[in-house]
Amino acid sequence: MTDAKHPHVVLVGLSGTGKTSIGRIVAQRLTMPFVDADDAIETREGKSVREVFAQDGEARFREIEADVMGAALAATQPTVIAAGGGAVVSLATRERLQRDDVFCVWLTAQPAFLASRAAGKTHRPLLDDDPVGVLTRLAAERQPWFDAVADVVVDVQPALANEPKHQAKSRLADRVVELVRLRLAGRSRDHVVFIGAMGSGKTTIGTIVAERLGRQFVDSDAELERRWGRSPRSIAETDGLPALHVLELQVLIDAVALDDPAVIAAAASVVDDRTGRLALSTARDVVWLRINDHERLARAAGSDIRPTVDPDLARRRAPLYQAVATIVVDIDDLTPAAAADIVLADKVSA
Repeated sequence: MTDAKHPHVVLVGLSGTGKTSIGRIVAQRLTMPFVDADDAIETREGKSVREVFAQDGEARFREIEADVMGAALAATQPTVIAAGGGAVVSLATRERLQRDDVFCVWLTAQPAFLASRAAGKTHRPLLDDDPVGVLTRLAAERQPWFDAVADVVVDVQPALANEPKHQAKSRLADRVVELVRLRLAGRSRDHVVFIGAMGSGKTTIGTIVAERLGRQFVDSDAELERRWGRSPRSIAETDGLPALHVLELQVLIDAVALDDPAVIAAAASVVDDRTGRLALSTARDVVWLRINDHERLARAAGSDIRPTVDPDLARRRAPLYQAVATIVVDIDDLTPAAAADIVLADKVSA
């Protein structure tokens, strides 16, 4: 029976994102059944997707597509499902994809790139005349729907554009499998993860907590420098903040995957990404070190390893920190040792 701990895995996204080929590999690696919605439509109707469009019209096709998606999601055995590019058009399908027994992965790429992948394909009738224009329009129309149903987002373009096809799809499938395993973990990993703005004391307080618990301590800034030989500030200045945030996210994912319980000081940015929030949701204890703006800015100004960011960013992140935290500690007037005492007392009482 499917439920929050045993969900269907559904890949959504525009045509050309590789939902079917990546989904097949994901299903093999997770030893789950696989359903391709377009194939199921053709089997049910006894004709191709193109023929359904031509003979019955798009409106009827969407009705059939919604029925097929409903049937696939009604299966009691957890299944990997490659949805059609327009499956999210149906309100009923969107509502079903947002239920707890579905883990929805949105595969994305730029419309022009997807158009180049669709060239010569015969099963996508909407793209016959102007693939770039149509995909650009569909991306804009469907973006809010994809956004509403997606638990995580995977950009497939870098891999598909720069690597041999088989290698790229295999690596993207590995990424999806990694995300599925995060989803399946729930709050089962006995880590203490510190989150919060730069300058909130995650490293200092985390070190104390790790020493008292006798655990390994993983600090995001130190781990970045160990792996890539550069400080976060240097990476941001050279490669840009988005590139830094990708590396910070990977450090968190690797840290929560450790077998032995650890104490982890996460980068401030990890809550920005759905995948980061998913990774945080696997830890039993997520501690938000909340700090007032004046104190935070004073502390951050003294750092030569962290990048310069928008001063209002911490305020905008506050609801995200609140949403994922299991413990909140206001540290404005606390010594690091006192803050560690509160964290450990909360952990023991929990």
